Amino acid sequence: MAKGTLDNGMMSKENINQETVSWEKAGNTLFLQGTLDRDSLLPLWQQKEQALEGVDNIDVSQLSHVDSTGLALFIQLKGEYQQRGRILTFSGVSERLSTLIALYGLQALLDKDPPKA
Repeated sequence: MAKGTLDNGMMSKENINQETVSWEKAGNTLFLQGTLDRDSLLPLWQQKEQALEGVDNIDVSQLSHVDSTGLALFIQLKGEYQQRGRILTFSGVSERLSTLIALYGLQALLDKDPPKA
């Protein structure tokens, strides 16, 4: 089981959990924890190849906050998987994240099957 912690370098007592995203890999699932926003996104993006190796599901149930940049990351990753002929699924989507997905009209992000050409 692999674990990692990614942060934006701005650690203080007040924001130690608010501006950090951590991950743990178990089998083919990557579990994300913490906050995924514009402040924590870059370190995760820089380590995405290592974090996603052998992964076909991302569990987001332990994310306390995802903003539009975090959602954009999910869209990018799903697109990269589709270009390689692979399927990436997301599990544990909260009602709040589901609402954000719906507001942007991105319900296909949650589809398990790639769009038909």
